[in-house]
Amino acid sequence: MDEDSIDKFTSPSVYDNDGNEKTPLYAKNDNEKATLKLIISFCMVFCIGILIMLLIHVHYGSPQLVPHGNVASDNAQCSQYGIDILKMGGNAVDAAITTAFCNSVAFLHLSGLGGNGVMTIYDHRTGVGNIIDFRATYSSHFSIGIPGFVAGLFYSHEKYGLLPWKTLVEPSITLAKTGITVTKSLTEAINQNSIKSVRDENLRNWLDLVSTTIPGYKVVAPDGLINSLSLISSYGSIEFYKKMSEELIHVLKPNDVTSYKPLILPVLKQHFMNYTVITSNEGTGGPILMDILKQINNTSDDISLVNCFKDLNDDWYENSGLQISTTDVFDRYVTVISSLGSVFGSHILTNSGYILNNVLDLCHNHDESNQNNRVSSLYLPLIVVESEKICGRRLISGSADVRDGAQILMSMLTTDPQDILSINTIPRFRIKLNDIAIEYPQNFSKKTKELFERSGYNISIATLPYPTSNVVQKVEDKSVAFSDSRGSGQSITI
Repeated sequence: MDEDSIDKFTSPSVYDNDGNEKTPLYAKNDNEKATLKLIISFCMVFCIGILIMLLIHVHYGSPQLVPHGNVASDNAQCSQYGIDILKMGGNAVDAAITTAFCNSVAFLHLSGLGGNGVMTIYDHRTGVGNIIDFRATYSSHFSIGIPGFVAGLFYSHEKYGLLPWKTLVEPSITLAKTGITVTKSLTEAINQNSIKSVRDENLRNWLDLVSTTIPGYKVVAPDGLINSLSLISSYGSIEFYKKMSEELIHVLKPNDVTSYKPLILPVLKQHFMNYTVITSNEGTGGPILMDILKQINNTSDDISLVNCFKDLNDDWYENSGLQISTTDVFDRYVTVISSLGSVFGSHILTNSGYILNNVLDLCHNHDESNQNNRVSSLYLPLIVVESEKICGRRLISGSADVRDGAQILMSMLTTDPQDILSINTIPRFRIKLNDIAIEYPQNFSKKTKELFERSGYNISIATLPYPTSNVVQKVEDKSVAFSDSRGSGQSITI
């Protein structure tokens, strides 16, 4: 083919005068250029629009594969409030704070503004974890410690929260205004505590009202509670503690109240059964659990676990409370233990609508040399991750009492991930020296009972309400959350 023929087959729109290839979007006149610009602009706008829609869906939607987060608690409405916070762009700490405040209204007999606790926050992507320690400090009272509940949640928000503080507290105010649902847990707690023996008039009058209400129906919140929550919502913890110091001047030293500060501590970590167990530090059930894990040496039978506690709990009283598990899209895991000490705490209902704790009654290691010292407790927040597998099995749970928490841990680790829901019906033991009280006695095998009796243990049936622990399990990108069947809660995953 000669050069003239080649020229005929070579379009002038493809090459310029210098013989260089022209751009694919070359236009030879102004009309074509305008059309091309319009097409390009449309494509760019369309792509940006799709990108924005995808980002919105990833952030707020309910994805099919990767969940945005989980909330597991003892109350369905409280779990829903926590999920709402995640949908608004909050993180696992925000969700935990909202759920904890909600629980302080729904379960006045187990937790509340007059209580205390601990929060474990673990970032799975970095492997860094911290404890927000808001346990009570010693006071001038023989039974009541300085409450840390509100200060601890406020500090957690300041350090880790994303959404405005007011947004996190408002749901609990809504719940208090609509009334408190009488739960089976509350009625069982009243049955175990005679109303006639309650000296505090405020608490006695409120419990009288509750006792005449059918479970599932609502009763009004104690006088003053809505105002207390509103004060906290608007001004944080400082004004709340100032008011507390004035109201309880005959019970607690004002300066002890207003000077209360939460602590931030490192987590404890220990390898066990191909997992890394992450829990709270000194003065809680964490170090006790670590000692137990060393003793049982990867065995999982009930008798070995009970024998370990037998030598340790000669002066331990049962610690009651609530536990919350939350996760978020950032792979941050949070577990919160909050408590009044024992059921109904000190049996004192303040004019501000919350029950005061009795943690000094339960403390097994008194150290009042420094009023800022934390009152020791058996609280056990639990986060467990499969060692050397970033997307391996991860478990978030805990308990107000290490004796319950150790049993929960063993149940989780010895249960196949696909059967994790079955741990809800596994009996747990209330352990106190040679006395063992059994939950769900119908599920307790005769063979195991005989084994305990031969080992010198006295077997009885545990009284209600049973302590609860709520669980989130993640394996790769799949997660399952469930609330303890011993309670009335409901977990939610988005």
